[in-house]
Amino acid sequence: MSLYLKYRPSDFTNLVWQSFVKETLQKAIENKKTVWAYLFCGPRWTWKTSTARLFAKTVNCENSKKWNPCLKCSICLDFADEKLIDIIEIDAASYTWVDNIRAIIERAQFSPTKTKYKIYIVDEVHMLSKWAFNALLKILEEPPKHVKFILATTETHKVPETIISRCQRYDFKRISDTDINDRLLHIAKEEKIKTDEKSINYIVKHSSGWLRNAISLFEQLIFDWELNYEKIVEKLEIVDDDTLQIFLKKLLSKDNSVLEILDKNTSDWKNIKLFFKELLFFTKNSALELIKKWEDISDYITILDTLDDAYSKTKNSLDENITFLVWVLKILNWYNPENNIIEASNIQKSKPEVKNIEKITTAKQTENTTSNKVEKKEISNEDLDDVFWDNEKIATQHLDTNVTSSSAFDVKSFVNKLKENWAAWSLTFSIRWDKTTLHMKDNNLHIWTNDWAAKNQLKKSDNLVLMLKALTDMGITNPDIKIN
Repeated sequence: MSLYLKYRPSDFTNLVWQSFVKETLQKAIENKKTVWAYLFCGPRWTWKTSTARLFAKTVNCENSKKWNPCLKCSICLDFADEKLIDIIEIDAASYTWVDNIRAIIERAQFSPTKTKYKIYIVDEVHMLSKWAFNALLKILEEPPKHVKFILATTETHKVPETIISRCQRYDFKRISDTDINDRLLHIAKEEKIKTDEKSINYIVKHSSGWLRNAISLFEQLIFDWELNYEKIVEKLEIVDDDTLQIFLKKLLSKDNSVLEILDKNTSDWKNIKLFFKELLFFTKNSALELIKKWEDISDYITILDTLDDAYSKTKNSLDENITFLVWVLKILNWYNPENNIIEASNIQKSKPEVKNIEKITTAKQTENTTSNKVEKKEISNEDLDDVFWDNEKIATQHLDTNVTSSSAFDVKSFVNKLKENWAAWSLTFSIRWDKTTLHMKDNNLHIWTNDWAAKNQLKKSDNLVLMLKALTDMGITNPDIKIN
């Protein structure tokens, strides 16, 4: 027998995680105030059906003590052996049609053979058809005195209001991590299984508040009557917290070397889905810690939202490795969903400290206007020495009618200043674009480009700061940048 069935609550004493439901039902049994129809609602695996079985067994027990089944009388023993025909469990998914409910109504008219009450436990009642609900409604309105119904569902919104209004409703809460932890330790003690704290914490974290999940995973990971975290890591190829911390830190800083970590996990045949599940939990916990300190978590929310979406898509994905790779590229801003292309100019970046720079302004795009039209001037071979190096074009200087050649801007020095900072290398690609031109006038650097990718790169606040710093280092006082 599986541990889940073996340690299924056999009386209300063991039902420690639904205290309100337990106490209310026991009080009703004690005062003989039970009703003919109950509706148990709540998430999956919160012991709704188990509670229904306990209630049915208790109200029919011959020697109940403190409103708990004695587990020794003929009723309790027959129930445990599944020989008690007066307590009927029905799976609504298999009894969907109106004829099934009509058969139940017909049998309900007969008195119970051995127990005080004939009790029908209908699991997943929301699966009944519209006509089956209508048939069930009739007997709920005028039930025989010896019949009780207990309806259980995970989707209350699918149950008609007419049914709900005729039942006494109980809402089951998700089982807390503390209760799951205590239950696992109890099972380990009873089964004489050696455990460690890390192993129990791992199981609780991955149970999602579902005790059945926790017990099943607990049983799966037992090796030689021992639950050892190191063996779990080896068996499931779990990634340690240090790796998760590094991965998350690189994502937050838009560091492209995170792709190397991802490639290594894939090439080493690690469970990539489990890796990202661990990352999801780790990011959530990190965000919660920042909330306690009143710090900004906007980047964490973006990662959590994108990862959750990617994780759900793996169910129908042809290759889950590709799904997660696309997610990482989105986080790194390599992917532009508006244009549906990969931005190849996005390189690892960081925010440098810049002093004495008071403002960053971007000129509005003024297409189809005459004010920003610029006449191009032929550049001599001597000028080309300032524009080209390594046989590669950097930019073309624009001179308008109001600017003399003496005000020509030294593009080569400007780009060299940028290249001194490793974070500006992606920026230099945009400046060296064939369609990008530069011109300096009155300490204002004007940049023209018809390429959307280069323009988006140039307009980023980080890149504007880098360019202003380079202009300041070149001795230009109070510089400004306008991008057209």
